[in-house]
Amino acid sequence: MRHGLTRRPPGPCSAVACAADLRQLRSFLTVAEERRFSSAARRLRISAPSLSQQIRALERDLRVTLFDRTPRGAELTPAGRVLAERARVILAEVDRAREDVRSAVPPAREQVILRVCTMAERVLDGPLRTVGLAVTGVEVSVTSSPGDDAVEAVRQARADAAVVWSRPPEHRDLDGIVLGSVSFGVVLPEAHPLADRADVPVAGLGHEALVIFPRSPFSGIWQRTVDHLLPGGTQPGQVVVEPDLINSPEAMVRAVAAGSGIAPGILGVAEYFDVGGIVVRPLDPPLFLDLEVVWRRPARPAVRRLVDFLVEAADGPEVLVSAPVRPRRPGR
Repeated sequence: MRHGLTRRPPGPCSAVACAADLRQLRSFLTVAEERRFSSAARRLRISAPSLSQQIRALERDLRVTLFDRTPRGAELTPAGRVLAERARVILAEVDRAREDVRSAVPPAREQVILRVCTMAERVLDGPLRTVGLAVTGVEVSVTSSPGDDAVEAVRQARADAAVVWSRPPEHRDLDGIVLGSVSFGVVLPEAHPLADRADVPVAGLGHEALVIFPRSPFSGIWQRTVDHLLPGGTQPGQVVVEPDLINSPEAMVRAVAAGSGIAPGILGVAEYFDVGGIVVRPLDPPLFLDLEVVWRRPARPAVRRLVDFLVEAADGPEVLVSAPVRPRRPGR
């Protein structure tokens, strides 16, 4: 026994850190979030085979299987869920360390990570393209994220702020402010009996099949959208959800063109998808869904400056956001 030496126990992340590099962890988390290797590869801007090789190398190093690979996507195994939890902590600490080092060297621009949920990036396209230069002293990194995952990224310190659709009650532990309301219409096949109407009455849609984004990552707006388009309630099989719709709003429009049913669509956006055989019409009564920006408290000054920029930008004429619209109360 050697005297004078005390062996320290390994840190909480040392086993993972020894078996994986940061690039592998980021790739792993991207696949976990996207649930598809092809979508994750596009987001990481690498080839799908290269991404698959990274994940398999990580699995070999850790001697576990991280994903169940099926024709419908990639699902985390129990070992994968444990690694996802630890990897988020590791990468958050690495990002904080990088930010601290950069901010120690003047004139550093403080880094802020902004997540933007699916479909919202199209509504705020102009401001998001200029945000990197528009916020004084702040370097803004913008990444897309499916629905509620953007909220989780803020809660777990993987992002500083997020633009999300209306949050359900369980997500209101974060600070936030409503940027405004977005007008949704209905996407119809060109040959639909209501396609020639200037406004489509929701009362005429009661027997239509509704193609819609998955409920899980859009819990704040899913039920409200279904209830608005089908106010009389739904029948079994009437609501059609495809896994691809989480990452590709265009998939809903293509499904309508293929005869699968009708779909909600953002007015001013859905009309310009490169899909033939469809029309987009306003609804009667109209459907408005709110966009919010959320952040953790206490907010750093850089995050506050980003929030102020988004609030001001949402009031500009080039974005598809209007003042928040509140549903009328019964009897008014």
